[in-house]
Formats: sequence, C-alpha cells, structure tokens
Amino acid sequence: MLTALLVPVLTTPVPPLLDYPNHLARCYLLAFGNGDPVLRQMFVTHWRIIPNIAIDLILPSMMHIFSPLTAGRIMLAFCILLPTTGAIALSYAWFRRRSLWQLATGFAAFNALFLLGFMNFEIAIGMAMWAAAAWIMYRESHPISTVAVACVFTPLVFFFHLFGLCFYALLVGSYEIFVLFERRNQHALNIHFAAKRVSALSIPMIVPAILYLASPLEKVNLPPLWKSIPAKVYLAFDSMLSYSPAFDFFVVASLIAFIAFCFIGHRARVSKIGLICGAVLVAVYVVAPFSLKGVHFVDSRLTVMLAFIVFASFTPVVLNRRERNLALAVFAIIFVARMAFITNVWHDSQRDLADVRQVIEPVTPGSRVLVAYVSPEDNPAWDKIMPKSRRVPKVSATYWHLASFVLIDRHAFWPNIFAEEYQQPIQIISPYREIEAVRAPPLNYTDLANHNLPPEETSRFPFLSDWRSKFDYVLILNAEGAPDLDQFLPGELQLINRRGIAALLRVRN
Repeated sequence: MLTALLVPVLTTPVPPLLDYPNHLARCYLLAFGNGDPVLRQMFVTHWRIIPNIAIDLILPSMMHIFSPLTAGRIMLAFCILLPTTGAIALSYAWFRRRSLWQLATGFAAFNALFLLGFMNFEIAIGMAMWAAAAWIMYRESHPISTVAVACVFTPLVFFFHLFGLCFYALLVGSYEIFVLFERRNQHALNIHFAAKRVSALSIPMIVPAILYLASPLEKVNLPPLWKSIPAKVYLAFDSMLSYSPAFDFFVVASLIAFIAFCFIGHRARVSKIGLICGAVLVAVYVVAPFSLKGVHFVDSRLTVMLAFIVFASFTPVVLNRRERNLALAVFAIIFVARMAFITNVWHDSQRDLADVRQVIEPVTPGSRVLVAYVSPEDNPAWDKIMPKSRRVPKVSATYWHLASFVLIDRHAFWPNIFAEEYQQPIQIISPYREIEAVRAPPLNYTDLANHNLPPEETSRFPFLSDWRSKFDYVLILNAEGAPDLDQFLPGELQLINRRGIAALLRVRN
C-alpha cells in the first residue's frame, strides 16, 4: 500500500500540487539565496517564532545533498507516509491488534489539502498521530518518560505546524478523558488521581503556549471568513477529493457502505477514544470558519484529521472468509484504480511544467515578472476541456504557482512568493518589496487593462496603479483560454514566447 502511494511522487518530477512550487522556491532561497549575487538583492532570511515551518527547517539542507526537485519529492513522500502510518500506529494503540482494514488509511493520503500542497500540515498531523500512539502505549507503564518525551515533542510539532500541535493535544486529551471516565465507572476516581492526569497532559503544552504568545501569528487580527453551507457540506469530504468528483463519490460511497454493513451486522469495533476525538472534530467543523488569522482552509483541515481518525478508530470483526476476501478484493481494485488515475493525471501535468520552463527562458536574472492568469470565467468553453491536473474541482486551481520557476530557473522576482511576516522565514528587500502581492490567486490578466478596479483588487495588488513601470515581463498562465494574447495591450506589451499553458510578454518601456 505504501509503495503504491509513492508511485505518483517518485515518477513525477514536479507534481501538480498548488502551493508546492512556491514552497520549493522559498526553500531554494533559504538554501542558496545568501550565496547568490542576484537573489540576495531580493530576499533576506528572517527567522522568527513561526508555527508553520516544517519544510523550511528540513528541505533547504536536503537541497545541498540532492537536487532541489529530488529533495522536494523526498519531502512529499514524508507528507504521504507520516499521516498514513501514523493512523495505522494510532489504530494499533487503540485496539492492540493488526488488521487489513488499517491499509484503508491509504485512501486518505491523497486528500484535497495534500493536492493543494499543504506540506507542513500533512507532516505535522502525521507526527501528532505517531506521538499520540506512543502516549497511549506507554502512558500507564512509563508515565514519567512519556511526559518527558512529550515535553520535547510539543515544541517541535508547534514549529512544524500549529494544527499538528492542536491535533496532538486533542488525541492525548481524548485518551485522558477516556481514562477518567473509565475510572469513574469503577468508582475509583478521586481528585488527586484526576489532578495528576490533568497535570501530565498540561505540562507538555506550557512551552508551546509561551511560544505562540511570542509569535507574530498571535498578533494577526484579520477577520474570519466562512463558506456557504452547500460549500461546507461538499468540503466535508476533503479527505477524499481529488481530480474527479464522480470517482471520488464512488470511493466514498464504497467505504461508507462497507462501514454501514459492518455496523448493521454487528461486525464492527469502535474505539471510544476515537469517538471522543471524532465528535470534537465534527462539532468544531460545524462552526469553524474557512479562514482565520489569514490561514485558509481551516475547516477543511479538520475533515482531513477526521478521516484519519475514522480509519483508525473503526475495525471490522467476525467477518467470515468470504466476506473478508470480497472486501479485500473490492477495495484493492478501487485503491489501485485510484492510484493509477492520480499517477496518470500527474504525468499529464508535466507538459504544463515543460511549457512554463521553456516559455520563461528569455527572462533575465534580476528582472521582475508580473504573473497573471486567464480565468475560466473568461472562456467557459476552454474551462470544460482544461486538463484535469489544473484543478481540484470546486476546491481550487493547482497551476497558479508554476510561476515559481522564474525564481528557481531564471533567478527573477515574481510578486506572489510566500513571504508573509507571520508565516515564512524570508523577507523581501526593497525595491522588490514595493511590488509584493498579498497572498492571493494571481491577477486576472484582463485587470491589466482595467483602470477602474474595485478597492479589493487594488489592496491585494498594490502595484497595479503603475504596473508598466514596475515590471519587465508579464507571464500569463492558462494561456490557451485567451487565443488573442498577441493583440492584448499591443502598445504596452509584446508577446515574445508562447507555448501551451504559458505566454510571456515583455513590457514595452
């Protein structure tokens, strides 16, 4: 199962994961930027207390051993393996048995957030499940050692990703609640025992709490945003969403049908600890916003955690040989088909990567590249035949950050690099800082010709007021949707290279 999960990553040089190229470019800067005469005029490293830097701590060092693209794929392998094996370890800790059902956790590995390139999140929740499994296994037999190890682990997972710390706290907290209720049912619960359990749980959280209060994130005061109710219902299945809603629905329906069959026939065991954890995640998901403190897909992260909990907290029992073999055969076929489908989509995406890298060859080091895209709304006909690899349907496009290769390949600047003060350990230097874009999708290319943009657009793209004097090139993505780019602002832009997804225009100065 693990080998099958790694096939798409190992056979695809740059997978079509939304944020991945941007992360790759930032880590490339951390690895080589200080020694490059061009890049060090654009960026400077600026380490702070940031609860979202797992790959920033690991990937730059790996790039000194492997090529940047190879190092990136090794990190993606960890993003797949850690949550999947972590859920298996958690299941074993809860049930103290191995089961073929534990292999079904592989269905959650390629969730929508992984396809959006949320690498720090995936690594952190995997670590959280492994550490929680260790807590459950050794808390009673080695209490002091378990708490001591947790005190070392919690600051580490805090820096990897804050959601990993929250997930770990929920998992071990659910276990401690379970123990207290069990003790109460045995009429052996007393205040001293409860205080010891609460103290053991609280002590590892002290240092992360202090770190959070000292972090820039704590001071961010952006308003939360909520999705509509239909969107929230759809995104509740983020853990299974990929590139085909029909195929995803079939996979989800098959898994739900099997779990229902086991429950109806009294062929299921469920972990009470997992039930506590799952109930909390569902309750929080109902009220959680889509965006909080500038962090997007907040509620979707809860559903991904929930999926791994569901796989870990349920196990079939007393199936006869025929039922067991039939279930194994059906799910093995579905799993292999799903992995073959994803692998095929990823392989097809490499045409877009090759087109972008070829189109940007005229870009000179140190130049400034404005990135725009052709919105599907501008050409609905093209939207219907757009390659599957360019979007996770109803969730997000996946090609927006292919422009990162203007930095990796050409050592040029583009304004959409992730460099927020409270989320990344790099800082943009003036004069490039003046053309930085607030984290957002690329600019719609038609806005370049619009002199009366709404305030919302001008706040996200402050350089639009006089973009002609601030940029040397314009790179347009999803360019097949705009066949007349050679006639777009002909007095200000000159089309110099075009192929497939990308078109490069020089700004006439």
